[in-house]
Amino acid sequence: MTEKYRPYLHMTPDTGWMNDPNGLVYFQGQYHQFYQYYPSDTVWGPMHWGHKVSTNLIDWHELEPALYPDDSGMCFSGSAIVDWHNTSGLFENGKPGLLAFYTSFIQPKVTLADGSEVEDPIQQQSLAYSQDGITWKKYQSGAPIIAARGNPDFRDPKVFWHEQSQAWVMVVSCGQHIEFYRSTNLLDWRLVSEFGYRHGAHSKGPWECPDLFELPIEGADETRWVLVVGIGEGAHCGGAGTQYFIGDFDGETFVNHNHPEAVLWLDFGRDYYATQSFSDIPSEDGRRIVSTWMSNHQYSLELPTQAFRSSMAMPRELFLFESKAGLRVGQRFVRELNRALSLDSKEPQPTDEQAILIYSQQDVMKFSAEVHLDCEQALHLNLYQDNPAYFEFKSVEEGVEIRSVRRGQFGTERIDVHFPHDYRVTLPINTEFQVEVLIDRGSVELVINGGEFSFTNLVYAQETQASVALSVDSGTLGLSNVEVFSVAGDTSC
Repeated sequence: MTEKYRPYLHMTPDTGWMNDPNGLVYFQGQYHQFYQYYPSDTVWGPMHWGHKVSTNLIDWHELEPALYPDDSGMCFSGSAIVDWHNTSGLFENGKPGLLAFYTSFIQPKVTLADGSEVEDPIQQQSLAYSQDGITWKKYQSGAPIIAARGNPDFRDPKVFWHEQSQAWVMVVSCGQHIEFYRSTNLLDWRLVSEFGYRHGAHSKGPWECPDLFELPIEGADETRWVLVVGIGEGAHCGGAGTQYFIGDFDGETFVNHNHPEAVLWLDFGRDYYATQSFSDIPSEDGRRIVSTWMSNHQYSLELPTQAFRSSMAMPRELFLFESKAGLRVGQRFVRELNRALSLDSKEPQPTDEQAILIYSQQDVMKFSAEVHLDCEQALHLNLYQDNPAYFEFKSVEEGVEIRSVRRGQFGTERIDVHFPHDYRVTLPINTEFQVEVLIDRGSVELVINGGEFSFTNLVYAQETQASVALSVDSGTLGLSNVEVFSVAGDTSC
């Protein structure tokens, strides 16, 4: 795979189009990652469920698609679980199997009184099952387990076991809100509550790709429930974004602990959407691991890749922490990433008192450092030699203001208008903070303070060899504990 912008570490389809992660589940020693997939072109088309497996969250092996569109509709996003005790009654010999809950989407045409035809989208929740995780069968030939509810945007079921109330819960997006369903047999579902009216960020597009899980608060003997919701447009910096809510969930009702108008973003970059977490990770592991589509609806169809289009962000572990502004969700790179990287032996040195340049011979690099920012300084973090993107850090009263700038012209009107950006975000952090930057072909992920805050952006440099340059406009560059990592092996894939 020698394509210029094919990532080395990040998951991509071998060929074709990919978007939302679906059905993330750990089963029989492997992580299964399904995803929205169109194998016949590099733009969105009739949706399949693509399928990859991994033992380490870094190296992914592509299998045949798990679900195909048919007369029951296209196979939109959803989730998967292990049916350990054959609660569904769909498995034989007492062995566990996988259940995949997905949205079946059909778009029939109806004739109006004036004789014209319009499309009438129908979305409903369906089920597929597999004894081995490889070969799949649609339950009742794709017939819905939850029928359409009259809203054309009724999709993306997330199913999990709620231990406290001893029932299965399904979280589904329905237009501008979330619906919660309960079941005891995984086949028959009952609507129990709704959430989202006048809470969080809304736009003319629907909420999408919900997830709901419990997280412990770091340093405390307490937990909170986190509801993650995608907003396809109108996010904090243009286009799609992923918001979350922190609160309580009793198996039926979610209660938001923040003011309804408060909007919390899981990531502050342009390319972090449809976040989903893995189910059935062994309890002794104890991590809440997520995968996220690394793109944006504003330009995803026109990215400058060839045989494939779209990548997943580096898998991350979520955690809850107390920030200056209150309880927040952080996300750190999965620890498996460190096993794929090696520490460079040469300690980088500043080129002068105000600047440092780190240039790699590889297309992959991870850089980290402790930063001390004086009140009058502006710190610039430039990426790549031709400088297609940079971050600027400044001290302000509320914390540190981070400016994110990205350039790029590719010869197509839509991407040339929407891909470049220049926006600012103020984070509630001190002027002494830690930065970590992961550069791979086509993307840059900036993580602050061990994952408390992050920026995920696609970046397409003319020369893909990784480099980071840091400089200040006054005083001296305050860096310590500088580390540079490269891939532990050959990157000429």
